[in-house]
Amino acid sequence: VWRRPWVVLGRDTFAGDVLARLGVRNGWADDADRYPRPGLDELRARAPDLVVLPDEPYRFTADDGPEAFPGVPAALVSGRHLTWYGPSLAEAPALLAAQLATEGPT
Repeated sequence: VWRRPWVVLGRDTFAGDVLARLGVRNGWADDADRYPRPGLDELRARAPDLVVLPDEPYRFTADDGPEAFPGVPAALVSGRHLTWYGPSLAEAPALLAAQLATEGPT
């Protein structure tokens, strides 16, 4: 979700629910915090199969984010479709599924 410091989706979040409905298992879903702040070493130690990096609220790009996880596929996804409720949700499942599928396993 964020960088500087790293912030990830934990339990009971809208974006976490959207990802779960798309078949993505969140490695932080059982954390006590809704938005845990692990260090980069802790993030890497979880050995994720895929890192999902939205373009908002922090604007991850191909040059800012994926390099922190060498050897791990990184899906750059639409933060609007991942975190906003409302009309954008109508197209969110298809758009996010395509963005996730182009980057690696879920």
